[in-house]
Amino acid sequence: MPREIIVTGIHLHANAAPCFHHCRYCQLKSYRLRPAPLERFVALVERFIEWRNDGHEDFEIAPWYGNSHDYSSATTKALRELEKKLGWKSRVVLLGGVAHRPRQEMKQWLLERRDLGIDTVVATFSGYGARHDHWNNMAGNYQFQLDALHLATELGLKLQERILLIRDSVPSLDELLDDLDRIPAASRERWALPLFYSGVARGLEEQRLTEEEIDSLPARLKNCLRDDRPNWRSEKKWIEHVLQSPDEEAEPMAISLPLDEQSLDWAEARSCDQIITELEARWRAAHLVAPSRKELCEGYGDIANDRLYFNVQQMEKAWFDRYKKDNICRFDINATKFA
Repeated sequence: MPREIIVTGIHLHANAAPCFHHCRYCQLKSYRLRPAPLERFVALVERFIEWRNDGHEDFEIAPWYGNSHDYSSATTKALRELEKKLGWKSRVVLLGGVAHRPRQEMKQWLLERRDLGIDTVVATFSGYGARHDHWNNMAGNYQFQLDALHLATELGLKLQERILLIRDSVPSLDELLDDLDRIPAASRERWALPLFYSGVARGLEEQRLTEEEIDSLPARLKNCLRDDRPNWRSEKKWIEHVLQSPDEEAEPMAISLPLDEQSLDWAEARSCDQIITELEARWRAAHLVAPSRKELCEGYGDIANDRLYFNVQQMEKAWFDRYKKDNICRFDINATKFA
């Protein structure tokens, strides 16, 4: 059955800021930077915000400027202004990929962001101590993030602590929780989740926990599982879910425009309506030829796989990767959600 889509938004992504290190579980498939001048990026996003506010209020505009939040103060200020215009309530800074700094420099870095309206510092942990440093691919990153969280609380910032459930790190997570509990945060959010199935993390399936392993986690760690835990399923159960679901209706999704100088030239020569129309035509054409979710499930689902995936989109990406090994894709993958 052909895939039909409903375009609900646009992602404007520029990989214009580097990561200090590249995690072994990164959701990105490429670290290659694409030059995208900040002024031109901001101008394009502002143009889409004006377009959205002129009768397209339900259309999602989602900009992303860099692989990490290690921006200059000027860039951070410009991006914060965009977030305000977009009406985003989240005011966070991510520690992932941020360069290690001495304590006083890091304090100043956090202060500058607090002064720009940032109120929450987000840290992702993939284990305790050396286990985390291995998976984050940077010696000393565990202590750096821990120290940054302590500094954040001293400055009155809120904490968001994310814990990735990686098989060989699970035995160390009790010690991680001990360290996190020692941070005297006035406001914190903490949750744990399985590996994403995206980017370079697609090659880490042997580290993905099974449903039984998740259910057997110590109570202290189970209490940290993200609120959507009831929706997580093993591949076996995702297969049952998809096959028992009604025939697929049109799928809502956001189209994506990767930004560099060449694509900015293309976008700047068009109105927002023209950009959406041309991209939507590409995406519709590609999805009409791509195999449907049920076709992927029936042809490439593994009923013996009891590893856990937190939504059907993640599961479908795994099926599509198996499909690609056996088939020549006669459609534009870059104009699909599988890109």
